[in-house]
Amino acid sequence: TKKVKMRKIHLLLATATIYLCLPAAECVFEKTIESFLKELSVRMCHPIPNLGLPALDPLTVNHAETAMDNKYLIDFTGSIDNFKVHGLSDFVINKLSINIVPGVTRSTINVTFPYTYLKSIYTAKGSLAYILNLAGDGNAETTITDFNFEISWRIKASIGPLAITALKIDMLLGDLKINFDNLLEEERINNFVHALVNEMGVELLGDIWNYEQPTAIDKVETIINSKLPDLLKLITGGNGGEGPPVFDGVEPDCKSE
Repeated sequence: TKKVKMRKIHLLLATATIYLCLPAAECVFEKTIESFLKELSVRMCHPIPNLGLPALDPLTVNHAETAMDNKYLIDFTGSIDNFKVHGLSDFVINKLSINIVPGVTRSTINVTFPYTYLKSIYTAKGSLAYILNLAGDGNAETTITDFNFEISWRIKASIGPLAITALKIDMLLGDLKINFDNLLEEERINNFVHALVNEMGVELLGDIWNYEQPTAIDKVETIINSKLPDLLKLITGGNGGEGPPVFDGVEPDCKSE
């Protein structure tokens, strides 16, 4: 009938209008997120109370302890003191693509950390399979070059709260070097383990990530969806004018000119 045809035409026009507006809306989101990340990078040497974040560059842990006792495999106790990670604010945004159509195209954020440096005082006591005795006590240093991190997702097609789905995380390391004082009792084995990790550490970590990836991604996706509405409000400033801006009171003085 004529009314049905007119409804179809109106629906097509409405759909076309929405899709014509999408690129502009997505561009606004991309610029907003890029601006947020840049503003964050020049403040990461300070705590950011409105995000609930401590200072992130350097990221500092004053003291922590851990222990593991898997029979016949690992018997281990360890601690770190004055643990610091440098370089987290030096990230480079390689790709930022936001797609807001549910269930269609993936959104992607790809960043590289050119040089990250970890240093701590540590202890590591115990054994590996009752064969290699750990005697770690001293300085621990790790350098990571060209750490590339990519996260992508789709917007979940749902009438409920905004959520993401099909989360994917890819990580690549350009290079990895470690130096742990007195890690193993036997000096020759200690030197061999360091040489092995420094030669094959990138591949070993890649294998570990591939093994743990499904479980880790499920947990990360759940956390993101639980925080997504509040996170978007903070990033976009969409708090209805209530409360202070996200970086209120935090000076952008962490980068030298």
